This record gives sequence, C-alpha cells and structure tokens, in this order.
Amino acid sequence: MHDKQPKQPGDRLVDMKTVCEILCRSRASIYRDIERGDFPVPIKLGHSSRWRQSDLERIIAH
Repeated sequence: MHDKQPKQPGDRLVDMKTVCEILCRSRASIYRDIERGDFPVPIKLGHSSRWRQSDLERIIAH
C-alpha cells in the first residue's frame, strides 16, 4: 500500500494523533501495518511523522 501517489492540491498533512483518531486505531497497530507494507509510509518532517489526508481517505474508502 505504499504506492507513491502524487500530492493532491490542498492535501493537508496530519499527525499521528489525528491518524489514530480518524481511524480509531492505536499507534502500535499503525506502525505494525507500516512495517508489513499495509499502511502508507509517513512523510518525515524533522522528528515528526505526517500522513497525507488523501491517503487516509483512501484507507477509509476501502
């Protein structure tokens, strides 16, 4: 699931707390899925991890 999708116009970056709230999942389950290749790799901004809102919307749609 780490297909390199182009950034959508107006696409915002969300932090781990927001990802957990939107998907009703724990940090551990998200990082476990990243390791398995079942979740998009985060965009690193310094020491912070961010995900594109559009990637989360695609996950929710499936």
